[in-house]
Amino acid sequence: MKSYIFIFLIFISEFSTAQIGEVIWEDNFNDLDNWMKITGNGSWGWGNGELEFYQEENVEITEVPGETGNNALDIIAREESGPGIVDQWGNPLYYTSGKVTTKAKISIKYGVIETRVRVPDLDLGGLPAVWLLGISNLNWPYCGELDMMEMGSLQDFRDLHDEYNGGNGSDNSTVNQVVGANAIFYADEAVTSENPSGAASISWDPDGDYCRPYYNYNNLNDRFITYRIYWDSDSIRFTVIDDSVEFDFYTEPFPIDSISAEFQEPFYLIANLAIGGLFTDAVYNGGSGLPISMPFPAHMYVDYIKVMEWNGQGEVHIGPPTFQGGTFGLFTDTTPIDNGLVAGDDSEIYVWEGTLIEGSLQPYEGANGISWQTTGLGWFGAGIMSMQPVNLFNFSEGNLKFMIKIPENISFQIGIIDAWGNQSYVEFPANQTKYGLVRDSNWGQASIPVSDIRGEFIDLRMLSYEFVILEVNGAGCQFALDDIYWEGGGTVSVIENEFSTTPTRFSLNNNFPNPFNPVTTLSYTLSEQAHVTLTIYDLMGKEVTGL
Repeated sequence: MKSYIFIFLIFISEFSTAQIGEVIWEDNFNDLDNWMKITGNGSWGWGNGELEFYQEENVEITEVPGETGNNALDIIAREESGPGIVDQWGNPLYYTSGKVTTKAKISIKYGVIETRVRVPDLDLGGLPAVWLLGISNLNWPYCGELDMMEMGSLQDFRDLHDEYNGGNGSDNSTVNQVVGANAIFYADEAVTSENPSGAASISWDPDGDYCRPYYNYNNLNDRFITYRIYWDSDSIRFTVIDDSVEFDFYTEPFPIDSISAEFQEPFYLIANLAIGGLFTDAVYNGGSGLPISMPFPAHMYVDYIKVMEWNGQGEVHIGPPTFQGGTFGLFTDTTPIDNGLVAGDDSEIYVWEGTLIEGSLQPYEGANGISWQTTGLGWFGAGIMSMQPVNLFNFSEGNLKFMIKIPENISFQIGIIDAWGNQSYVEFPANQTKYGLVRDSNWGQASIPVSDIRGEFIDLRMLSYEFVILEVNGAGCQFALDDIYWEGGGTVSVIENEFSTTPTRFSLNNNFPNPFNPVTTLSYTLSEQAHVTLTIYDLMGKEVTGL
């Protein structure tokens, strides 16, 4: 959720008569196995100047007050400060809260997503939300955002729309009486001097034509409300269900087209209770506003989240992306590969901050090559980024190989970056042979053991940049790259469950291919969430490995 967001869209006039289908997946919050707890305050309060510091101890599984035997996700906001409760610059913060995400654990594409949420008294400064972000490696807003529910909004926003959906037209609503939903994506038409990110938001509706936040003057806090997204490849509809009556957040479903194609890719879930920031009337990090008056401690409960089929569509993927194996190509024409990326299709080749321009060196092999000339900015950086995270965990004992033609007096680094932002590099000093690369100004091949390049923190299951070249000494040159690939992913791979209907029993499917060399794939289904161990034996009954 970011600031300065604008809109470019045309609503469709008809809504499909499709029916809700079977439950595909659900989490009733008996545990947090599907979730990861977030810590910190992010960059400038998560981009909004928010005042909270997220702590793991502010997230619990708790029995719902008044509902004996029913557990829920309990996110707790507190007024507190202390060592480590600081913003990105080290300035003290005075509030803590909780945030969880299913990134690398659960991703969703299409279906009816439903959640039942109870928020605390928000007056003033609370900003609770249940929302989704695209798993894409592209930055926000290019990855897309879907806000199922969001409360604590600005008075101006509430006043603008209060003639509809329960509003009384008197401009007297409080933050506890109004809830909204939103979709955010990138659009060229949304780029302005005030909105350089190009974030288009369907809730930005200055004339009050189509945005319909829901109003209830009996208050929406301290009781459970149900929220839904109806999502297929053509449209998205946001609704709220209060006292068994369903209300639409917009006059029509939002159409998905080439401009909003972010919403045709998988998303992961997030739930959090923010404090202050630009989307509230309260004070924010570095700016003025009304004092925080929200009572503390404050509890936000999420009873469940589930996904159902919608219009015959709906997918849930459990775990990180599917494991790759064998030889994985990043940029190559003639090397045999088992799978790989295609530039302009599922990957992009990026130059960082205009540090390189196109060069004139010919490819090493095939018709395609990468040739660059430095631009004199004192450094250069470039890389190959997959549009979606790639799982190369099976290559942990393999090698990253590439061909390069670069002057011998140039020192450079080769690295990788994961979807969490962790980076790791190895050095190629000038005038030295390193990782098999002979420095004689001709084409040469380097072979870097993945065990060297992955460093301490890289998550090989969730890679964003599978190849990066970096130079920081300011030397100018022309160089070329070609035939870039990962080799040695021969370990048995396991495909985590990806399903569109709920399995009724456990089953272990036959591996494929069989016989195999060096890679085979194992798949299984479960009737409910559980930890799984797969033990592999050889023909003599000796245990080979456990997964």
